[in-house]
Amino acid sequence: MSFEIKRATRVGVRPLICLYAESGCGKTMSALLLARGFVGPQGRIVMADSESGRGSLYADVIEGGYDVLDLSEPFSPSRYVETITAVEQSGASIGVLDSGSHEWEGIAGVLDQAAENESESKRPGLHNWKKPKFEHAKFVLKLLKSSIPWIICLRAKFKTRQGKDERGKTCIIKDDHVSPIQAEDFIFEMTAHAEILPDHSIRLTKCSHPALRDCFPSKGPITTEHGAAIARWCAAPSQSQAPRPDAGTATRPAAPPSGGEVAALKKRLWKITEKIHLGNAAGLEQWLWDEAFIDTTEMLGSLSAERLEAVLVKVEAKMKPA
Repeated sequence: MSFEIKRATRVGVRPLICLYAESGCGKTMSALLLARGFVGPQGRIVMADSESGRGSLYADVIEGGYDVLDLSEPFSPSRYVETITAVEQSGASIGVLDSGSHEWEGIAGVLDQAAENESESKRPGLHNWKKPKFEHAKFVLKLLKSSIPWIICLRAKFKTRQGKDERGKTCIIKDDHVSPIQAEDFIFEMTAHAEILPDHSIRLTKCSHPALRDCFPSKGPITTEHGAAIARWCAAPSQSQAPRPDAGTATRPAAPPSGGEVAALKKRLWKITEKIHLGNAAGLEQWLWDEAFIDTTEMLGSLSAERLEAVLVKVEAKMKPA
């Protein structure tokens, strides 16, 4: 068997983008707008709709329209794999999966299969999850290897836990943000994912590349312009040429901001990494991300003083002469 080694390039990348929210926040509309912007006015959008036809509600709103594949039960992982294949073979430029949550919690979904296995075996335990999880892994792999980009919508809900109030009494605490209804590690496979908030704006929760952040709205809802910006980012061979659609011609500053304790810490970081960034703030952020000194969900400009101090400890150890 021969192997081919070639120069890495982003050109031709097929992103997986996940949007999750409670009902009514606008995840379907956001997904369709993002898809239309990504493929342009002539590109073909095919939505796999497991929401009983609700995905067709925006047929007269999305410019250029879109096609729909009605995905009915059973919502097994293998059924989803077949659906992805059908959308690929239809000639779609991009696929929208609404919703991916049914594969996990729907009729014949992963949870349903595990419960049925336990009922048949009459023994609780991990053995009931072996086959459902294996089938789920096939579904995820199918998405990762798909020949087209995908935007996946997920239902979401607030998780609650038992805790103590300020008087020490037991109470129920609700999370500040919703959690997507899917396997816990599902969204980690995405190129980017975001929570759609009740006012239709987004909370970006992951980006696999710092420059990709600029393709999403910093405020307000998703529009077709954001989809077009993601397409330009995917087509760029090196650093993204796609500025944030709502940021005009602004670029990253070439020097750390001044003022206060945070500015002093940034100045110190800037100084000890001179040989790395060479005057390029974006280059410094990219290096910190590559070295895992900051998480891919963090931006250098938004780090707190406490977080910067922790980063500096790691950076100084890295830069210290051997």
